[in-house]
Amino acid sequence: MIVSSKVTAVFHRKPLLDYLAGRFTYQTLETWQARIEAGNVTCNGRIATPQQIVRQGDVVACNLPDPPMPDVNLDYHIVHEDDWLLAVNKPGNLKVHGHGRFIKANLIYHLRHNHTPPYPKATLINRLDRDTSGIVLLARDADTLRAVQTQFAEHTVQKTYLAVVQGIPAWQSRTINLPIGRLPSAEGVYRFGITEEGRVAQTTVELVRPFPPNHALVRLTPKTGRTHQLRVHLATLGHPIVGDRLYTMNDADYLAWCEDKSSDGTPLPRHALHCAQTTIWHPHWERPFTFSAPLAPDIHTFLHALDPSFADVL
Repeated sequence: MIVSSKVTAVFHRKPLLDYLAGRFTYQTLETWQARIEAGNVTCNGRIATPQQIVRQGDVVACNLPDPPMPDVNLDYHIVHEDDWLLAVNKPGNLKVHGHGRFIKANLIYHLRHNHTPPYPKATLINRLDRDTSGIVLLARDADTLRAVQTQFAEHTVQKTYLAVVQGIPAWQSRTINLPIGRLPSAEGVYRFGITEEGRVAQTTVELVRPFPPNHALVRLTPKTGRTHQLRVHLATLGHPIVGDRLYTMNDADYLAWCEDKSSDGTPLPRHALHCAQTTIWHPHWERPFTFSAPLAPDIHTFLHALDPSFADVL
């Protein structure tokens, strides 16, 4: 597998080995040196040496063995297709894009290369976390991409999420208006929280149905789109999402769980968060259009186990 990249300004006039080891940290410096010395690395089309000086804009290519396919859920479904847009119902445990060992194990790669028919020009408009299921939008041309991304940037896109939370809220509806920023955490932990210097974040939460004694299904309408916004806001309210280890564990316990996920006794292997609906202004049909996805099977199964009378809800 040939992987290429352009040298950035940070590595201008640095040795090739420093560039590879500093930018692609999933391989050690010793491994990169061995690959260069074996003739598996080129710079601008020529076989390179470890101490060769690279410059900004140089194209470095590496002949790497295909990484083993990680365990991901590729059971995604296209829920809408027209000449300009795709809407995909993404399952949990699937990255929308990837690198390293996930370079082929992600949604966009499969749509472009493995789907029948393939969509080689499909480009992500929005993203969901690996373990969040539901609607992901993709553009099939550059004009559509710009038009819909502008709607996201201007906060005119309407999104509705469903989540299963711990505890039963004492209220029917509540709007959370608390700023979110990155928290200092241990290496390998990417955590956000409520901080004074954080960015404005607003979410409306509605109680859909209680599942006594300890769970509830809620509907969330974000007015902004901050990283981990819904997860942080719900945890702050004292009702974290079921299965959300990042916001219910300390750093040490979370890192231990990442090393051995089989040791966790939580009934869901991922957080119970699902993007159920997304409404945009269709740039070519010139009218609002809503894309919907039924509640993910694993979340539905969990709720059905709590109450066999449960049926899907939007």
